[in-house]
This record gives sequence, C-alpha cells and structure tokens, in this order.
Amino acid sequence: MKKFYALAILAAGSFLFIACGSTKKGITSQTVNPYGKAVEAEPCIELYEQSPYNRAYGNGQHFKEATARNIAELQARAMFARKIESAILTATEDMGISMEKYAADDQTGQSVTDQSGEANDLAMSIAQQVIRNTHPIKITRYIKSNNQFTVFVCIEYSGNENILTDQIEQNVKDKISQEDREKIEQRHDEFRQRVLESLKK
Repeated sequence: MKKFYALAILAAGSFLFIACGSTKKGITSQTVNPYGKAVEAEPCIELYEQSPYNRAYGNGQHFKEATARNIAELQARAMFARKIESAILTATEDMGISMEKYAADDQTGQSVTDQSGEANDLAMSIAQQVIRNTHPIKITRYIKSNNQFTVFVCIEYSGNENILTDQIEQNVKDKISQEDREKIEQRHDEFRQRVLESLKK
C-alpha cells in the first residue's frame, strides 16, 4: 500500500512539473515586445541607409502606378535637395562665409540683403542644380486590396563623393563674393569635409 501511495505521489509530482513547464513556455511565446511590432525592412530605405550622403528615397500612393512612381521620385529628389541645402548652410556658416546674393558686373560687386531668406534661397538653388545628376537605382511596388499602388524609389547621385563635393563647392563659389570665394579656396579641404559630414547624417 505504501508503495502505491509513493508511486501515486511521484506520478502527480511529475505531472505538475510537466504542466508548469508547458505553462511557462506558453507565457514566453506570448510575451509582447514593449516597443511594438517590428516593421518589415523596405529595400529602398535600406539602400538609402547604406549610403545616405549620395542617396535619398521617397514613396508615393496612387491608383495609377506611374503617378505613384512620379510622386515617389519627387519626394526622393526633394529629400536630397534639403540635405544638400542644409549641408551648404552648415558649412558656410561654420566657416564665416556669407550666402547673401552677390550681384556683380565687370567692375564692381555689391551684396544684396533685402530678403531675409536669401541664404536659404541660394543654397536651395544650388541643391536643385546638383540633384539633376541623380537617377533611380531601386523601385519597389506594392498594391493594396483596393488596387491602390504604393511605390518606393531610391535615387543616387551619378558620381563619387569627390565629384559631388566638387560640384557643390564650385556652385557655391559662383554665387558668393570674391572675398568669401578666397576663404573657400584657402580652406578647400575643410569646406568639402564639412559638407560631406553633413550629408552623411
């Protein structure tokens, strides 16, 4: 009889141990990530993140695929232009270079300061010239149940970092005074490095 009770207790203990283990496993598998659900990687965004200084991405939604793509490309180019504008303003400000509009003829030059946003306007006009040398390198397409397209586009500058900073530097020099142009020429490497560091952020 004692053996029977001992076996019964042992069996019950084993059952409880297995049951507890199963319950713990169930709880672990259902644990919720406190940060939320991970977002699936998007190829165009991943490409941009691999080389942010010379790439940008955008996305567009529309019931026509071509229109969605156009919107995505416009977004990508706008993103790249804003980055270039910011890089120019940061580099020129750090080096004490004025980005006010400079009007010059063969004999004289004068600074035009009647508009508060002149520096931003000039930096953006330079950025618009630079982004002409970009092209799409990746396009991804998705379609919803309502037949609406979502298109992602990643664009890239056609040239390495030296060509990119050369183009930016030359365009800046073309729009500033002779005095400030000489500052850039004297601190050529520093200017390029500041632009590049800003673009990589």
